[in-house]
Amino acid sequence: PMNAFMVWSQIERRKIMEQWPDMLNAEISKRLGKRWKLLPDYEKIPFIKEAERLRLKHMADYPDYKYKP
Repeated sequence: PMNAFMVWSQIERRKIMEQWPDMLNAEISKRLGKRWKLLPDYEKIPFIKEAERLRLKHMADYPDYKYKP
């Protein structure tokens, strides 16, 4: 399941792509990483909560799942 950064970046990536449709994906990713690091903890809370909800749903949907890198 997605972590908090992934939940947030999915939303923010769309905004960036609307403003700069020709920007390369690598550049978008760099910008998102920098912006996430600068985001105050209190602004990250909704995304942390959503990531936790997704994690719990994934555990319920796939109780026997084992991460295999």
